[in-house]
Amino acid sequence: MDIKITENLKKIRRDNGNTQEDLATHLNISIQAVSKWERGEGFPDITLLPSIASYYGKTVDELLGCDQIECNKKIDEYMNQYSKNGNVGKIEDNIFLMREALKEFPQNLNLMSNLCHALLFIDKDEYLDECIEIGEKILENSVDDQQRYSTIQTLVYAYDRKKNEIKAQEYAKKLPNLFCTQNTVLEGILKGDELLKLVQGNIGQHIGLIDSSVDCMLRSKKYTPEERIFAYETVDKLYRLFLYDENYGCEHYALHMLWMNIAREYGKLCNQEKTISALKKAYYHSYKMDNFHSGEYTSIFADTGKYSKESFSRNFESSYIDWLKKVMQEKVFDFIRNTDEWKNIIPQ
Repeated sequence: MDIKITENLKKIRRDNGNTQEDLATHLNISIQAVSKWERGEGFPDITLLPSIASYYGKTVDELLGCDQIECNKKIDEYMNQYSKNGNVGKIEDNIFLMREALKEFPQNLNLMSNLCHALLFIDKDEYLDECIEIGEKILENSVDDQQRYSTIQTLVYAYDRKKNEIKAQEYAKKLPNLFCTQNTVLEGILKGDELLKLVQGNIGQHIGLIDSSVDCMLRSKKYTPEERIFAYETVDKLYRLFLYDENYGCEHYALHMLWMNIAREYGKLCNQEKTISALKKAYYHSYKMDNFHSGEYTSIFADTGKYSKESFSRNFESSYIDWLKKVMQEKVFDFIRNTDEWKNIIPQ
């Protein structure tokens, strides 16, 4: 609360166009005393608070920042519930939650950002329109670079889903390139533990980026099943190379996706042994995601990092194993559906 007193005294005085001398004269104290209050080196005597509040037409609670403290507490409650809902895929609940929060705090950009992001997850045209409207409002008002970049990313995907390639590319080009990012630049100036933590985080993100880029490459033109398998299995080798101890943490998610894709390609080739093996690996990573626990990475390339279930946000409420079961209903697996090996992929 003391910090709020310091911040509020300075802000309220400036908002009213007063000098430190004006307030000091009104209170019959030295200007040095007011200066110390605003620097946080001392605080007004409690007996002076009513006079200061009255001078500025505020309540003592407003002067102390009590109202703002309560507002921040309520906003934090909304944000925490948003994270909990996102962790279990309750996207519609989050949309309702953020809309209600914005009725109470209509100018809060963090709440707007959450709503903007949640709307992108639902495949409804009117939601995309609302997402775009909110996103552009955030860009008009936000001065926080991280918030702006995140919003631009959301707008790129929203316009892409609206089939507006011109706007999607226009916003995408507002983002910095790969070599002009905070993470890349800081590698050249940090040292010691700070540098180690940063570069290990970068290694993990680069592996994820390669995974994503390979997937996009395979969608850019027609590749044979053999070529697609080679590409996907090369990405798997990359994960196993850097996380050689098989403590995959958050990467279980990427690997469950990867092995479902590999299984599809082997299915196209009607290779029963390889298809079953790939589906079993997909099941292993799906099981790990459904039974995810907090932990720490142990690979030399990642051992400053931690992971937790709360860090995940998803757009579905079912389990990861249910997701795999849905994939296994695809026609590409019909050729082995009635085999004993098929029945043993997912333990009963």
